[in-house]
Amino acid sequence: MADASWLSLLPPVVAIVLAIATGRVYISLTLGVLSGAALLATGQPDSTGTLVWVLATIEIFVRSLWQSVTDFYHLQVLAFSLLLGAMVGVLESGGAIPALLQRIAQRVRSRRGAQLLISCSGLAIFFDDYANTLMIGGAFRSTADRYRISRARLAYLVDSTAAPVAGLALVSTWVATEISYLQEGLQQSGWPDTDRTFEIFVASVPYRFYPILAIVMVMWTSISGREYGPMVSQRPHRLPETPDDEFDVGCSGATNGLMVLLAAVLPVVLCVAAVLATLIQTGWPQEPFPSSMSGLQRVGTIIGGGDSYLALVVGGGVGLVSAWIGAAVIKMWPLRRVGQGALVGAGQMLPAMLVLWLAWALSGMTSTDQLNTSGYLSSMLSDTMDVRWLPTVTFLLAGVVAFSTGTSWGTMAILTPIVVALAIRMSGLANDGDVDLAEHPIFLATFGSVLAGAIFGDHCSPISDTTVLSSRASGCDHMVHVRTQMPYAITVGVVCVLVGTLPVAVGWSPWICLSAGACLLIGWVRWLGRPMDQDGVVD
Repeated sequence: MADASWLSLLPPVVAIVLAIATGRVYISLTLGVLSGAALLATGQPDSTGTLVWVLATIEIFVRSLWQSVTDFYHLQVLAFSLLLGAMVGVLESGGAIPALLQRIAQRVRSRRGAQLLISCSGLAIFFDDYANTLMIGGAFRSTADRYRISRARLAYLVDSTAAPVAGLALVSTWVATEISYLQEGLQQSGWPDTDRTFEIFVASVPYRFYPILAIVMVMWTSISGREYGPMVSQRPHRLPETPDDEFDVGCSGATNGLMVLLAAVLPVVLCVAAVLATLIQTGWPQEPFPSSMSGLQRVGTIIGGGDSYLALVVGGGVGLVSAWIGAAVIKMWPLRRVGQGALVGAGQMLPAMLVLWLAWALSGMTSTDQLNTSGYLSSMLSDTMDVRWLPTVTFLLAGVVAFSTGTSWGTMAILTPIVVALAIRMSGLANDGDVDLAEHPIFLATFGSVLAGAIFGDHCSPISDTTVLSSRASGCDHMVHVRTQMPYAITVGVVCVLVGTLPVAVGWSPWICLSAGACLLIGWVRWLGRPMDQDGVVD
């Protein structure tokens, strides 16, 4: 079905519309894949008769799911997700990270210092947004109350650092998923070089305006002590606080400061080091570098040539083993208890892995040699929309889908492969294999806008899983958290469009865009924000 028609839009449209209407991403993706199978069965010459067509549809549907889950690179992505999830489960159940955070919190002396500590701790736990949310929210409730920080403010600090830092980090439960979706999009477009996805992913980081500027907003409001919108009227909890729900964390069994530090930090450090070492080992060129090549170019060549999937699997394995040893040796845990923590952590990744599986199948349905969805979109939009609008349109569309569905992962699963292929075709790059995508601003901005828009919509959505977890972990009423966080998220989103996706598409450097965005946010908070005193009320 290389000659694409409007019917090629049906599978992704079915997935998006049903996800928005029902909020059930799994069923929506499944029906999207099924509709693609039905279209492909219709196009077969021997599909005459209803029964034959139904059997052909089922056969294509099952084959697509099987091919998606048995692909070698896809298996590596699933393996990394399970390994890193298991590592996070061991760290969570061990209590070493919350214990370390509570020890650090004892050194805080002011309301501003407490907010900075919470914000920086959110950036430090970069490897998983769920772990970030539960650990930071649970560990710092008493600190927030002690320094007169409202629970709504705590929930905002937790929520607005968790997904942004996980989406930007080069080693996290997000990275393998993003790289996988990127590769699917490159394959859909027929791009000849799909082995440099990690290099392209790294190059796209400065173009992810929303998560970067959301962190800037968190840090600046913490430093300045200014708040605006409904957040101003929120009052801190009264002291003393009684232990409340299941998100409380204790320090039992972690009395030695050095042991706590080793158990909390060493697995993460070793995981990152193993990823970098594997990238260097697999990406080191056989021939010596040209003398004209700079050090930065050499690093880019090595990282770009490395086996990113293998590196992530090795890193996840090293992180899990070191976390296991830390819990069993340093904290003297029985192996059975450590294993239970690992299983719980791995089990938390299963819903995301199911989304991945279905998204891969849907992406296969819309590829160039199947329904060719991106080819049809490119031919339809190339005459009606300037390609320079693509980053902005992608950001807004991803925001709407994520807001409506409550899932940034589901949004990325549906949009990324199609948008990546569309950006290549609309930019006229499909037949030019000599172009370096890692240096093409519109392509990088479009790819980065999917994740940025997904997180933006997630932060505004009352049905987002991370929004719910942030409010629960922080002990804040859920709708209060949604109402108080939304003005900050919308402010950052508007700034991202005005000085991010629009100017970068006409040639501005992403670093200039980020600097301008940071200045705008600082000025906005300075002008509109109201200073809060040490008791958490308007000064």
